[in-house]
Amino acid sequence: MLCSKIFPAFLLISAPMWGQIPGWRASFEAGKQAYAKRQYAEAAAGLNAAAEAVMQSADTDAPVMEILRYLSAVHREKGDLAQAEQVLQNAAEWFEAGDPEDLRLAATLEEISVVQRAQGRSEDALATIGNAIAIRGSHPEAPRIDMARDLTAAAMLRSKGGDPEKAIEGLARAVREWDLASPGDPQSLPAIEALASAHRDRAEYEEAEPLLLRALRLREASNGPEAAEAISAVDSLAYVEFGLKKFAEAEVLYKRLAALWEKNAGADHPMLALTFDKMAEFYAFQQRYEEAEKFARDALALRTKMHVGSLNQTGRVLLMEAKLEEAEKLYHTALEIGDLASAPDDVMDPLLRTYATILKTLKRDDEAAAVDARVKDALLRKADREGRRPSPVTLQKK
Repeated sequence: MLCSKIFPAFLLISAPMWGQIPGWRASFEAGKQAYAKRQYAEAAAGLNAAAEAVMQSADTDAPVMEILRYLSAVHREKGDLAQAEQVLQNAAEWFEAGDPEDLRLAATLEEISVVQRAQGRSEDALATIGNAIAIRGSHPEAPRIDMARDLTAAAMLRSKGGDPEKAIEGLARAVREWDLASPGDPQSLPAIEALASAHRDRAEYEEAEPLLLRALRLREASNGPEAAEAISAVDSLAYVEFGLKKFAEAEVLYKRLAALWEKNAGADHPMLALTFDKMAEFYAFQQRYEEAEKFARDALALRTKMHVGSLNQTGRVLLMEAKLEEAEKLYHTALEIGDLASAPDDVMDPLLRTYATILKTLKRDDEAAAVDARVKDALLRKADREGRRPSPVTLQKK
């Protein structure tokens, strides 16, 4: 019997017990509850029992595909992708034996393709999703959104291959299908963004621009204009507008990109430095050298702060290991790097203080005094900026 082949784990229950199997609804509910609690062994037992009961019943309304998805998800989350695929493959055979054009077979093949892709088997995944598309194509009455989703999956797989023309053709078809199936659906974003990226990478900026504008509007509608999800679309659109020499539009987008990174990742994030690099190149291309220099220096300052901070962390570890000579060399190098990049006082202060302590420990008192003087000068500059310099006169005590 094919149904017993589908769920080999269930064969642990002896044949005489089959008559004692509860209805599929109770088993399915028990399996779902166990899955929600991440009790995978109990979930697998309940879902296997539900599936076996369904296969032996005449209940045509039973949610076979949903049960199988849960069972496959259990195996996936346990890290057993091969078993997850086997459950779905055997289920596909069961559906195909009943009707090779069954839409439930297409849904099962779609799930199989996902598991194959997760195992790094892109060619198998593409062939499997292609079979699902063929079945859906024979059902013009079926929901178009399912076809759009499968076309997107196939196009994304092709985009990782070596044929950009086929990739673009597939992505364009997927976008058209989304437009017919569910206009403005956020699920269309992967296809739209991938198609835009394909055109951008081929310097086909006029084709990429409207797609990126669509993607950005969808991201804004779904997540808000200041959300991290908008960053990729803003970045790509800025690049494309720059390529089209629409400098005013590109400038607005680059400034927005910098603001997005700062808001969502923080003022010290490495991607903000990369954005400053892009802005420096953008302004330099237009011979706006003063602005280009500003952003180039901002990028350098950010990277210097990160690099010096990393050196300081390494130095602290060396000190914990009592490797004083190595720590001295590292801090000396870190200070040279900071000085060369004109790092601000707040970046240099922890390095200077630690280096002074190391020099004192090594009995290099003159050098330590010079470093201490730098620390004091920095503190005075800070006091000047904040208006906190001590009074120049000493009040007489009464």
